[in-house]
Amino acid sequence: MSFVQWTVDLATGFDDIDEQHQQLINRINNFYDADQTKDRDLIAKALKELIDYTTYHFQQEEKMLEDAGYHLLEQHKKVHINFLSRVATYQSRFENGDDIGEELLTLLDGWLFRHIRINDHGYVDPVKKSGVR
Repeated sequence: MSFVQWTVDLATGFDDIDEQHQQLINRINNFYDADQTKDRDLIAKALKELIDYTTYHFQQEEKMLEDAGYHLLEQHKKVHINFLSRVATYQSRFENGDDIGEELLTLLDGWLFRHIRINDHGYVDPVKKSGVR
């Protein structure tokens, strides 16, 4: 069962970024599935994969924005850093025995879609105009 789904309004028009966003959604769904089992080993694995892929995606996106000379790059990076920090806090809590599944899923669901629709869609025109894409 899917916790979240890709919808066309999330598309940026950059195939690699859109594929990465879809992969993030897949990893959120994998975390959801693992959390439903209450198997801490499965949850830990899914959480690590989610964090690792999110970090990879943020690096790729920031590189694209840097190449394009995006004027809000530093602000965008700060949003990414703050998000990763929040998720790391959940990971620490999980490692200390807390059940963080529902809270983290709520954060992921709201944050990801807001971030893509607002922050990421905000860079589409400037990146296209830069000619690097």
